[in-house]
Amino acid sequence: MVFIKNSKFLYLYALLLFVLSAIYGVLMRWNFTFPLQFVNYKHLLQSHSHVAFLGWGYITTIAAILTNFVQIQNKYKKIYSITLITILVTITLMLISFPLGGYKTFSIVLLSVFGITSYVLSYRILKDLNGNSIAVKLIKYGIYYYLLSSLATWFLAGVIVTQGKTDLYHNTIYFYLHFLYNGYFAFVIFGLLFKIFENQNIIFSNKNAVNFFIYLNIACLPAYALSILWSHVSSVFYVVGFAASILQFISLVFLLKILRQALKQLKWNSISKFLLKFAMFAYSLKIIIQITSAFPFIVEKSLALKPFFIIGYLHLFTLAFMSVLLLLILNKFQIISFKTKVSKLGIITFLVGVFATETLLFLQGFLFLNRLTPINNYNLLLLIFSICMVVGLLLLFVNQFKKLSV
Repeated sequence: MVFIKNSKFLYLYALLLFVLSAIYGVLMRWNFTFPLQFVNYKHLLQSHSHVAFLGWGYITTIAAILTNFVQIQNKYKKIYSITLITILVTITLMLISFPLGGYKTFSIVLLSVFGITSYVLSYRILKDLNGNSIAVKLIKYGIYYYLLSSLATWFLAGVIVTQGKTDLYHNTIYFYLHFLYNGYFAFVIFGLLFKIFENQNIIFSNKNAVNFFIYLNIACLPAYALSILWSHVSSVFYVVGFAASILQFISLVFLLKILRQALKQLKWNSISKFLLKFAMFAYSLKIIIQITSAFPFIVEKSLALKPFFIIGYLHLFTLAFMSVLLLLILNKFQIISFKTKVSKLGIITFLVGVFATETLLFLQGFLFLNRLTPINNYNLLLLIFSICMVVGLLLLFVNQFKKLSV
């Protein structure tokens, strides 16, 4: 198929899905500030999240894996064309099905088709992956964690039928999110970053790279304990969760050592280096938050202030870390450009929106936590800076139809 041979189509379609997901996010923020009767917040949220994860995140990473880790003669096999077409169609239909009906029959069918298709695609990629570099290992384990996370989607149906929306229901969802976030996306994105370093002949300590991979891997399974502390579990889970967060912190130390070596050698422009630093700051902050979340007091307060701290944490990962690093990866794979005035304005506007919304979310939560005067016009400010993100993404997307110059 033409879009398999020209992977730019996949990347740009994924970027378009990101734009549309962000527009759904703006509609939700608008509804908080200026309520709209025709907007079903819950249904819109479901579409927003699914299209962001499975559209923007999953399609971009899969396209990058196929482009950089699968040999040309294998990449053009029919199985890749069939599975990718199916995934694109199902995600596109989710843009419509969720806002109209939420988790009803059609949306469930779409998710089921997506899940089965992703299994076939994952199996094929794992067979076609060659090599034993850190980048390849990260990609492989990322796919393993994706497969692990997906088990929750099938289990969830049984939980709803037999028990309803109990603690087990919510913890099943958190199982899915944990291994999708901290498993698939974290491992695969770092695998792609290491591949960029390899392509550009960046020299870094192999020992640090191995240690980073080992500690990140060991921490991933037990770190799920941090996701279920809200449900009044045994104190053992607090100990396990804290130990896992410390292992993640150790892996971060090795990662920062690698990045310090790499930054001295990278011949990138200032925007590219800033994106890398921005994403790594967000990732570091995420790990620090996870360490603090192992303490009962923080768990209790986070639950009470969920609209601020938990939503802030989720966006910290998906926007400040995952999306920023994916945009950088697309730039380094010569898919999008940061050289034109339009693209520079787009990326700056997007980053301003991300930074401002994260600051507002955490600051408002902190003010409520300490019983201080909350931010005036908080919802309006969130709306304004959410619009900034959409505008920035639109500028980036439109600019890609001009002649690329990376």
